[in-house]
Amino acid sequence: MTESQISPAADPPPPRRRRWLTPRTLGIASAVSAGAAAVALVFATQVAVQATSTPPDATSSTPIAADSTDDDAPEKAESPIEPPAQVAAVNDKLTASEVEYVRYLGAQHPDFAAGRDVFGGEGMQFLSTDVAEPSAYSDGHRRLISLYYDYATDETVSMVVNVTTQTVESVHRAQGAQPAPTDAETAHAWQLLLESDLAEPIAAEFAGLTGGSALTTQSAEIELTAHSFSADAGTFGADQCGIQRCVQVLAQVDGGAFLTTSTIVVNLSTQTVLPIS
Repeated sequence: MTESQISPAADPPPPRRRRWLTPRTLGIASAVSAGAAAVALVFATQVAVQATSTPPDATSSTPIAADSTDDDAPEKAESPIEPPAQVAAVNDKLTASEVEYVRYLGAQHPDFAAGRDVFGGEGMQFLSTDVAEPSAYSDGHRRLISLYYDYATDETVSMVVNVTTQTVESVHRAQGAQPAPTDAETAHAWQLLLESDLAEPIAAEFAGLTGGSALTTQSAEIELTAHSFSADAGTFGADQCGIQRCVQVLAQVDGGAFLTTSTIVVNLSTQTVLPIS
């Protein structure tokens, strides 16, 4: 069982450390052979960051992640998104406009259209984008790696995009790899939890902490975070988690106590809420 949440009556919750979800830290390695790149996927549980623009003259990259379910997401663009006017150097940091183009280009690939997002809609769930390891290539081209989750197949997908040639070079899939959930996945998991039969004691706990307020998805007192969940030998009630995409939601009330959700897992692949022990 991964990182357990601690209820208000127990010790203080563990420090919330934001860690960047990047293809490098997730163990995505690339190697070049006969001009083609092969990318291996090994993933760890980490927290995705929100999209930010970074200067192109920096020497190391910061991953850019956002939710493909946003109304203005590049994957949903009604007209083509143009490539950057100037292609960045292989070691330059990402910019939001560059990621916007790469996301749009990736959405034109058949693998993307055949996938499904967390809501069951067409297109894979976007997770993050980062610069591909420059030392793995000898041609000096600018390459980015985008990560997606395909709810149609329960696979994490890595897409290598060559910005210089404006092409998707390769698509690789891995099962059992569970990066941290995006904001859209976290919010959807929370909604599923609140609509389930398991929400009643949580709602009562919230009312006790807030003087009787009703708990809804719009409750301003709640700050949500989440982590991916994989079952282990000591977990009962969520056997498919790890193969399927499951999350545990952490709900903090007014920056203080956490609601008791540590015995609940949301399986986003099946859209079900599970009690665990």
